[in-house]
Formats: sequence, structure tokens, C-alpha cells
Amino acid sequence: MLEVAVERVRAEGLQLDYANIELEDLIRAAGVPRSTVFRIWPDRVAFVADLVRALFEADPGFDTGFDDSTRDVLQQAMAREAPATDATPDGPPAALREALRVTVAHNMAAVEHSVAWRTYRTMSAALASGDAVPGGEDIRALLSEIVDRYLGRMAEIYRGLNEAFGLRMREGVDERDLAVAVMAMIDGMGDHRRIQPTLVDGPRAVALGDEGPRDWHLAGIAVYGIYTAFTEPADE
Repeated sequence: MLEVAVERVRAEGLQLDYANIELEDLIRAAGVPRSTVFRIWPDRVAFVADLVRALFEADPGFDTGFDDSTRDVLQQAMAREAPATDATPDGPPAALREALRVTVAHNMAAVEHSVAWRTYRTMSAALASGDAVPGGEDIRALLSEIVDRYLGRMAEIYRGLNEAFGLRMREGVDERDLAVAVMAMIDGMGDHRRIQPTLVDGPRAVALGDEGPRDWHLAGIAVYGIYTAFTEPADE
């Protein structure tokens, strides 16, 4: 049942009233016993709660922070820039700028095609607006649990980046705070991109360091700004 429903959401999205998730229809498509289904899920709201969890668990990048391709881009960028990884008194090294520049640009495209993230954004927006979402409190608790797991993993990634590039968190904030700030910015920019893609996606030729102008995605500039505000050289 969940496999059939996940494939349907991948093709159609998850409607806020769950109109495209009818148990009887899914029972026919899955070819499973009706009595078993209703013993496990007494109603559609109970099924959708498990479906939302399954959507995130089917997304290989959500629990790991980045999808595989974005993680590969980050690792390759760090390998290319390996000789220059120490922070300077003026802030993060050029190597970190380049790693963030290429990784964020790639991740913005990957997030847009992630079923889990589209579901999360749709349902969290509905919950925030006060719209009636069936099973709203259960869905809110589930989204909170999923986001906590995601933030924990992203905090680990930022901890590794700080160690690699000779940085530490400024007093008063930690890697989880950094993860929250970056996630909120990416979410907001993703929302604006759906309304007016060129507003966000057009490259900006910007010089953020001695390496001179590079083409940056707007989200990359924002992430670099957040990262710089939250961190400082570890040897200060």
C-alpha cells in the first residue's frame, strides 16, 4: 500500500485534502486484502501519517543531509581545494567559498526535485497558514520529528566542514543553529523560485574573496553569508 502510494505522490504530488490518496483505490492498485488494510489503518488520516514518513524514508538524501549527488559534489570540491583549507584572520578560506559555491548551486536543483521536500514544504505551509489539514497535529508532530533528524545530520556535516577548514562556531551558537538558519533560507528561496524562477536562479558574478568574480547562485551567496556570520577561525 505504501509503495503504491509513494509512487502516486511522486507522479502527482500530495494534495492537502489527500484527495488522490483513497484507501479503496490503493487497495485495488496494490492487490492486498481489504480487511488487513483497515486493521492497520482505520482511516485515511492514519494511512497518510505513515505515508508521509515513508516519503521521507524513500528519499535517500533526507536522513543523510544531502542527496548522494550533492554529497559527491561537496567531496569533490573539497578534494580539489585541499591545499588551501586553513582559515585566515579575515575569515573562511577560498576553499570553503568554492565548496559552498558549487554545492549549494547543485543542491538547489536537487531539492526542487525531491518528493520528500515538496511534501514537507506543502504541508508545513498549510499548517503555518492555519488551513485545516486532516490529522494536522499528528502531521505537525511527524514533520517536527523528521526535521529534527535532518538538522542533526546537517549539524554533523557542518561540524566536519569546520574541522576541515579550520573554523569553529562563534560563542553562543552551534552547528545545529547554523543548520536551522541555512534550512530556513533555502526553504524561503525555494518558495520564491516557484513563483518567479529568474528572481532566484540567475547567476550572479560576485567577488567574495581574493580569487575574484565567480558565478554564484543567489542561495550560495546567502549560505556563505550565513556561514561567515556563524563561524570564526579556530586559532583566534
